Amino acid sequence: MAELLKFPDIGRPKLPTASNSGSSHLVSVQDSTIATTSDAGYKHTRPRTTRMIRTYTFTWNAVPEERMKKLLDFYRKVGTFQAFSFIDWDMKETHTVRFSEPLSYQYSYPGYRFTLKFEEV
Repeated sequence: MAELLKFPDIGRPKLPTASNSGSSHLVSVQDSTIATTSDAGYKHTRPRTTRMIRTYTFTWNAVPEERMKKLLDFYRKVGTFQAFSFIDWDMKETHTVRFSEPLSYQYSYPGYRFTLKFEEV
């Protein structure tokens, strides 16, 4: 099997603290529970699968053009179809993921602003 592509070094995700927008890193864990309620009002639950897929959302602000071009080149290779590895900046863990949404960005002086969403493969 071919070696996984690695997410490029475009700097750590960040939002300025003055933006009052909270953290630049959000992790969501998919719930795999199936639940049914009986006629008597009892709730019965069981796991649908043993795997709970995580989704990672990171936000960048004021990214220089050089780093933006690096991200665009990488996105052209992988789109939302190709898996790649990335190291979570906070937990320092390596994950195999893909982009779960198309890349969208905006220039906002002094650089580019964007949010990336990854899902575990």
